[in-house]
Amino acid sequence: MAQVMETNNNRERRIRFFVIIPLLTFLLAFLIFSFVTKTLIFAEQPRTQETNHTYAMEEIIVNLKEGNRYFKGVIALGYNLPRDQELITENAVQIRDSVLTVIRNKSAEELLEPKNEKKLKDQLRDEINKLFDEDIITDIYFADFLIQ
Repeated sequence: MAQVMETNNNRERRIRFFVIIPLLTFLLAFLIFSFVTKTLIFAEQPRTQETNHTYAMEEIIVNLKEGNRYFKGVIALGYNLPRDQELITENAVQIRDSVLTVIRNKSAEELLEPKNEKKLKDQLRDEINKLFDEDIITDIYFADFLIQ
């Protein structure tokens, strides 16, 4: 009788050994795979303030503050990561509205003043970035700039 119990006990140990060890091995392999894919393969690209890509908006024509003059130009948005273009494209109408609002509230003298160009670019960038969760626009470029 003792020998039968010992045989059954050995079987149970073997079954546990052949079930538990592969399960633990599989679990360990899964954890290693998850760590590698999260840290190496699918790691988020860091956002920097470099401009690596540009998105050219459609031509903008808007009356200026005085009412008797207008601005006509093409603005390009500088951004860093390729995935940001999708966000910019999805929000193109809101971006255009922000640009129109900023420029509409400027006078011709303000826009023509060379020292105000950087201020205008900064203001446009800040207004556009308010539309997103993070600052994706790194720079503003004027492809055309005409005040009539």
